[in-house]
Amino acid sequence: MTTKGTRATQFYRDALAMVTEKGFEKEILYTRSLDFSKLTPKVFLMEYAYVVISSGMKNQIANKIFDRFALSPGPPGVFSVNVLAVGHKGKQEALKKAVAEYETWYKQLLEAPDKLAFLETLPWIGSITKYHLARNIGLDFVKPDRHLVRLAAFLGYDTPLDMCKDISTETGERIGVVDVILWRYCNLTGTRELGEPVQEEASVQSSGVQAKDETKGQPWF
Repeated sequence: MTTKGTRATQFYRDALAMVTEKGFEKEILYTRSLDFSKLTPKVFLMEYAYVVISSGMKNQIANKIFDRFALSPGPPGVFSVNVLAVGHKGKQEALKKAVAEYETWYKQLLEAPDKLAFLETLPWIGSITKYHLARNIGLDFVKPDRHLVRLAAFLGYDTPLDMCKDISTETGERIGVVDVILWRYCNLTGTRELGEPVQEEASVQSSGVQAKDETKGQPWF
């Protein structure tokens, strides 16, 4: 292990301890449990919806909107969502299309030889968010968002993927799990080392873990 890799791994271990202490252990355990081979059409729809809702929005605000979308009142035993809970018209239209077509999209995803490329063809999924969705449906990718890009540079890496691969090799943790733990750490602390303003810490109640306990077991994040 290089000096750079040793430093990154120690940073990861410290981040894991802090994130666990702050109450996000369920988020970590859920990410570890992700298995693309067990993905269902409805879970795919909900993961897609969470990524669309989260796009360009603070995590804590996105979680509240997603709760209203996911916890739609409906007849007992009937799957339903509340698309109107999403005020952004572009996202709302994407979600309406998803609700109508998610079973077809799911089949196309399973058949796609390049699943990452297929995800980018979906409404409101772009060159960065395709990685977010891929990770959240059990494919082992890293979302190169601003937090991970800054952290990778701080630790001496060219890309977040290189950073997460080194940590994964050293710890045995899946790349996607490393990504989530480091991202949550950055979300909570604002990464003072990078000179970024500290954001208000999220409570478990305002995170996707709340949706997990009340829907189908998924802490969408």
